[in-house]
Amino acid sequence: MQLNKDITLDYVLYGLKSKNKREVMRDIARFVSKQHGQMDDIALFDALLDQERQASSAIGHGLAIPHIRLNDLKTPLNILVHIEKPINFDSPDDEDVQVVWVTMSPRGDGPRHLMRLAKISRMLNNPTLAKQLKQARSLDELRALLFNVEHDLREAA
Repeated sequence: MQLNKDITLDYVLYGLKSKNKREVMRDIARFVSKQHGQMDDIALFDALLDQERQASSAIGHGLAIPHIRLNDLKTPLNILVHIEKPINFDSPDDEDVQVVWVTMSPRGDGPRHLMRLAKISRMLNNPTLAKQLKQARSLDELRALLFNVEHDLREAA
């Protein structure tokens, strides 16, 4: 799903059953590795955990945006994950996280990685959208919300 000229949402996962932040990162790494056979799930898991150790990816309102740059990635990769039950992510507002947007970029994508991250953050900073994403009751409902976001972003461009 092409959200705008800089951001493509590659995968949407709904109802992830992870019980803590570590499991979320492990499950995301396994999923990405399965989709992209050349990516090692353990190395990906370590990269996601390392980023979390440096600073929590939680941004508040039940949302987190883990972001990493990888040597063996050729194009940016974005995954939206809806967690079945909110979990502690060391959020600045102490709200448990239920929606995680993971953005991965090629190592050499420095400024473009930061630009994408800023756009994703601005988009998710909308309290109405955050609430709707958390309250989505199915994968289809989540995709419909994202379709509306895609339409709004294209109209604003």
